[in-house]
Amino acid sequence: MKKLTPFRIGLSLMIIGSIWVALVFSTAEKTSQDLSIGIKENVNVDLDLKGKGLGFYKITIPNYSKETVLVKVLGPQGNVMDLKRIETKMSVNYFEFSYTGKYALEITNLSENPIQIKAEFGNTKSVEFTFPSFIALIGACFIVWSGYKRLRNYSTAHPEENKS
Repeated sequence: MKKLTPFRIGLSLMIIGSIWVALVFSTAEKTSQDLSIGIKENVNVDLDLKGKGLGFYKITIPNYSKETVLVKVLGPQGNVMDLKRIETKMSVNYFEFSYTGKYALEITNLSENPIQIKAEFGNTKSVEFTFPSFIALIGACFIVWSGYKRLRNYSTAHPEENKS
């Protein structure tokens, strides 16, 4: 049986924390759609979000050639919660929500050509990342500490200077 070292404990804690964060994020409410938007048209992507938290939207334009889109996040009462003009191939943005309800992502094509867009819209569940992130941080501290212990005891040989 292998000996438990601080490095192995730290590595294990980092792996556990990382997997935990990935599982929390993968179970969050989110939706993804491939959309075709005509000239000066807009489309909506709807999602029910619960409680309060941090939402996100990711807009990808696969065949990007200087297209511009306007993205609005609308709350349950129709109020604008976030407004961004996107002029890149991919953009990820975040917004805070405070109420349970139906939120809408409204995407408007401002360019002179029809475009294809991949839109992802959801909840990050960032509040639930606290404990697994803390576990991963403790693991990183163990790894740094074990590296420090190893380097502290390491000595290098210095060649003697040639005095001729």
